[in-house]
Amino acid sequence: MDTKPLTPTPGLLWGFTVTNGVASRLTNETASEALAAPHDWAWLHFALADHRARRYLESTAPVPPAARALLLGNETRQQLHLADGYAYGLLPDIEKDFEGQTLGTGRIAFYLDDRRLITARHRTMRVADEVRQAAEAGAALATPTDAFVHHVEHFLAIVEDRLQQLAHDLDHIEDVVLSDRDDIDPKGLGPARRELSRYRREFSGLRGALLRAQNVRHVPGAAQAPAIACPIAPHLPGLAQAVEDLDRDAAALADRARLLYEEIDSRIASTTNRSLSTLTILSTLLLPPTFIAGAFGMNLHGISWENDPNGFWWALGLCFAVVAAGYLLLRRFRIL
Repeated sequence: MDTKPLTPTPGLLWGFTVTNGVASRLTNETASEALAAPHDWAWLHFALADHRARRYLESTAPVPPAARALLLGNETRQQLHLADGYAYGLLPDIEKDFEGQTLGTGRIAFYLDDRRLITARHRTMRVADEVRQAAEAGAALATPTDAFVHHVEHFLAIVEDRLQQLAHDLDHIEDVVLSDRDDIDPKGLGPARRELSRYRREFSGLRGALLRAQNVRHVPGAAQAPAIACPIAPHLPGLAQAVEDLDRDAAALADRARLLYEEIDSRIASTTNRSLSTLTILSTLLLPPTFIAGAFGMNLHGISWENDPNGFWWALGLCFAVVAAGYLLLRRFRIL
């Protein structure tokens, strides 16, 4: 009986090879043959929840040890490492659920050289999936570097659209605040401020990773460090500038949201102070009549107008007189 040797199953979530600009989908059953056939480059994407994917990345994937550790680890700090001919690191992405609803920012680990791009994630990610869909639809991704640049640019484009929506929401809230309405609800600003703060942290981390990757680290004792021939190095300045521009926009929106929150808080405090002032004045005016009513309500002999048939009306008139005198005093001292 003829038997065929078992081929390693990479545990792909999805993948494809690109030949002459055309992407061909990979499956676990066809991955070994397709990767052995001539092609320009390949993108392999793994879900780390699959033990087959972890086994493939641990033993079979052709990546350096440092990149392998990052692909398999639980690191969350954005980072980018360049070396001669390859690069690896952690990029920002956007988590989504199985229905496609956005949940928040996440991370995707990657390794690339001139022939392959390997990515891995713990949870479902939106940006990588949409870049994959664009590649299969015919987007111009001639090299793994193009896919890397497209991933970062697509992430920035998604966040930029979200920043525009947040700017529109802040415009509406600002119009309500400036209309001098008393029914202002500050709860709508809370989620916007949290989201802007999250984006600012993402931009800060990504910009720091890009800038650190651009810096040439000198070897101790050497006059000048040798230049690193990494395929993504020429694209880093432009990406860093784009991240800085969006970070500036997010900072401006965060400042607007903070000022609006402070304005709303001030308006609410002012309304509360007016209410407390009204209650204080009412309490001040009603305190003497309360004392008079309590004094005349004591069941003791010798109380004024005890035997007078009009005593109740005299006491009531005294209460009104005391209230009127208190009101005039408050107006005299400009408390009212």
